[in-house]
Amino acid sequence: MTNKVDVVIGGKVITIKSSESAEYVQRLARYVDQKIESLKAQNMSAVVDERLRTLLIALNLADDYYKIKDQHTAQEVYTANLSNDKTRLEKENASLRKKVEKLEVDLSEMTSEFEEFLRNFDEQQQARAEAGDKIVLRKVAQ
Repeated sequence: MTNKVDVVIGGKVITIKSSESAEYVQRLARYVDQKIESLKAQNMSAVVDERLRTLLIALNLADDYYKIKDQHTAQEVYTANLSNDKTRLEKENASLRKKVEKLEVDLSEMTSEFEEFLRNFDEQQQARAEAGDKIVLRKVAQ
């Protein structure tokens, strides 16, 4: 759908046909008009040639565009790096979880082995104590 939008740029009313919304076209026109006013404030009125003025305005707009484009590119690189870091950290986290799980299994096995050792030790101590008691009892009885 084509919209006809009247805008004011450089003090002139211009009708623009666009498939964009009227609000968007008005916003663009205000931006261009602000650029023109900004350049006038910088003594652009000394430039008599209309083509040169138009060229200076176009260069200013191109400058804004490329600065924003460079910021966007830098942001994309930053986002890609964050994504790579996230992936790397997720892999590292998964690896560490596996190590923790293995250590938990090892700890459980060692705990079981230690408990078995203590049971055996207690049984041996009790057997020795009982054997020692019997010996003591025999010596006492003689």
